[in-house]
Amino acid sequence: MYREDILERLRVDPGKRTLGELLQDRESAVHEITRLRAQIVRLTAARTPRARKGEETDAPPQMRPGMLIRLAEVCELIGVGRSTIYKWMNEGTFPAPVNVSERAVRWRTEDIEHWRNALTR
Repeated sequence: MYREDILERLRVDPGKRTLGELLQDRESAVHEITRLRAQIVRLTAARTPRARKGEETDAPPQMRPGMLIRLAEVCELIGVGRSTIYKWMNEGTFPAPVNVSERAVRWRTEDIEHWRNALTR
């Protein structure tokens, strides 16, 4: 079962589905709604301004323009795991990282913000 299919399956005329299929789709929808609500909470918390001692800022420190952030920080901001990030990168739907050394990559905060803003459109 794919998340993208849940909405389409729910739009199918219930008279053409078995009771088992309808219950399965309902359960899938409940899990997806729960996951999305948790993601909204994480994203809202990530956008809450946090000032360091003696510092005033309108954005969390990890999302200031021009900064490069690690994969763990990207995962925290987006609310998904590292494998999901790499899956999206392979699909071409997520910003590519910047190579900062032979074995280290970082993401530009403005690329992540642009990607997040494009999702809400």
